[in-house]
Amino acid sequence: MNTRVKILLIITLVIIILAVALHFTSRLINQDLSLVSVSTDRQEYHVGDTVHISIQNLGDRSIDIYCPEWCALGNFPTTVEKYSNEQWEYFAGFCPSIEPLFPRLYEGDYIRHTLSARSAFELEISNFEALHLRQDEKLRIVYYLDAGKVPIYSNEFTIKQ
Repeated sequence: MNTRVKILLIITLVIIILAVALHFTSRLINQDLSLVSVSTDRQEYHVGDTVHISIQNLGDRSIDIYCPEWCALGNFPTTVEKYSNEQWEYFAGFCPSIEPLFPRLYEGDYIRHTLSARSAFELEISNFEALHLRQDEKLRIVYYLDAGKVPIYSNEFTIKQ
């Protein structure tokens, strides 16, 4: 075999290995998404109500949930998006309480919370009145997997005046 054929075979082999690795990695991320549930206790709230959020790990191994790094010690940063003009957009950030205090590690602009297999974090948000809503808002909660790269969303819910 001449040198040109050998180089083409090596390049082809490298491309195949990278494609397989990318496929395997994306399957693991998608598998993790299907094993995480973020939900609220109701579909409709009023401004003064408390929204109860449950983040459940339905899998057999621990997972890491990533939250923006802007809450005080002992809180679980929560991003809330609203539906406006036919798309979801950032609306507000909340620092709900989490009991007990779970171990946190900082990674870039995110706090990593480790959630054990078959367990859940239970959170509350109760300060929507601070947003001075002028109309009913359709919202959802956002957390992240994979070092803040893969979003996981709650069900949609409405905050009414």
